[in-house]
Amino acid sequence: MNNVWIVVADAARARILSCEGRACSNMQDVEALSHSESRAHNQDLVSDRPGRSWGSTGGDGRHAMQDPTDPGVQERDRFARQLAERLREAHHAGSFQHLVIVAAPSFLGALRELLDRQVAQTVTAEIAKNVTKVEKPADLRKHLPDFLY
Repeated sequence: MNNVWIVVADAARARILSCEGRACSNMQDVEALSHSESRAHNQDLVSDRPGRSWGSTGGDGRHAMQDPTDPGVQERDRFARQLAERLREAHHAGSFQHLVIVAAPSFLGALRELLDRQVAQTVTAEIAKNVTKVEKPADLRKHLPDFLY
């Protein structure tokens, strides 16, 4: 029988569940990952306020410089990279044959870009929904299609 992994994730936490077959009965927790830095406020992620510079169009005014990237986005991408690597390792170890991803929309996009090509080919469903706070596997099953592959 085919083993299915279900990844439920957002930018700060991920939960991996496993089940057997197309109907995905008897879902069980495999692993939980968390990334507390993604929950932090931007001001807590950077050490200083942005610097100041002179206006580029002349004049005497000075302006605050803006960070080139959002620290929160950087942390989200770092966690997506960590999760993608974990999925790659598990796939190469033969832990699953099919993958279902249920993730917050912005995190789903970041994770999709970072998935290994072989892992991406095992994805049978993607659901852009944040259900990370759903605890019981039976309640989580309600958010999934009837047949997973």
